[in-house]
Amino acid sequence: MKDSSVEKLYLLATFLLMFCTYTYPAWSAVRLPDCRPPETRSELWWESLVGPLDTDCWRPLSFSDFLSDGWESPYDSISHHTPRQTWINSADGAFYRLAVLSGSWAQGTPEVADTANGSVFLFTPLNRRFEIGWFLPFSVIAPDALSPTSVTFRGTGDLTLAPRFLLAEDKEYSFTANCYIRCPTGSVLTGNGVTSLSPDVEFWLNPTGKWILRGGVGVTVPTNLTAVSAPLLEANPWTGFNLSPSAFSSFDARVASGFYLTDDKASVFKHLCGTVSTNLHTQINGGNATYFSITPGMRTGVGRDWYLLAGFEVPLVGPLPFSNQAIVQLIKNF
Repeated sequence: MKDSSVEKLYLLATFLLMFCTYTYPAWSAVRLPDCRPPETRSELWWESLVGPLDTDCWRPLSFSDFLSDGWESPYDSISHHTPRQTWINSADGAFYRLAVLSGSWAQGTPEVADTANGSVFLFTPLNRRFEIGWFLPFSVIAPDALSPTSVTFRGTGDLTLAPRFLLAEDKEYSFTANCYIRCPTGSVLTGNGVTSLSPDVEFWLNPTGKWILRGGVGVTVPTNLTAVSAPLLEANPWTGFNLSPSAFSSFDARVASGFYLTDDKASVFKHLCGTVSTNLHTQINGGNATYFSITPGMRTGVGRDWYLLAGFEVPLVGPLPFSNQAIVQLIKNF
């Protein structure tokens, strides 16, 4: 090779090196987000709870690395054509950072008066692997357990706290382990005042296209039953978290499917999804009472990270707490 060719190659390599050296900071700021973990625990929690969501920093988490990976990383959502937000009357199986305002009205039966419920839900992630769910019925109208069925009583419901662990997450699936801890903050007259533990395992799956499957299995165990409270709770036995029995232990199973009719590019009704949820609760001690319901529903975006959900629950098996129940929810991502 001639000396002139060598000199040309040397000059070209020098130019490329100088170009990369001087342009890398700007280029990296655009294409390579700073995904370094926060330096302190408080910064980690703050970024997870209210920090900006950077989907470029999202990465899969595996079962095998549960104890070592994700605990020092702030919560990040995944950008996907099938969002993982909560549906009405379904297991979650995924992590969120959102708030829910929920209202329901249930038509009674000949034995039970009409009931209504107003609740707020809040999901607060502290890192990629751990978050806390908060579920508070702030207004409950239910039959008075000490009076004829035509008499109703208004009060607050039981606060439920839920430590939630993300076992694994990828673009097509996620799995969580949860323990719903019901605290006796409500009135016994409305079937509340219950302490119970409801551990379960939940899943979210995107098997193909825009189809979604989600569900969970677990148990509910009341821990504060007494000779005085048990008869009162038995008068309203299906008022536990997600309609779990509150006067006895139960096996709980939930399965739901949904199909996304639109995506985020739709001019109206963005991420419109039709859903069908099923709930089963069956007594596992001292009896064989079983409850099963089906809830067709829908979910759609209404702008600015707000979402509207509606469902209509119909109980099919068991000591029916109502004839049917209309449920409406408003979700805000933050």
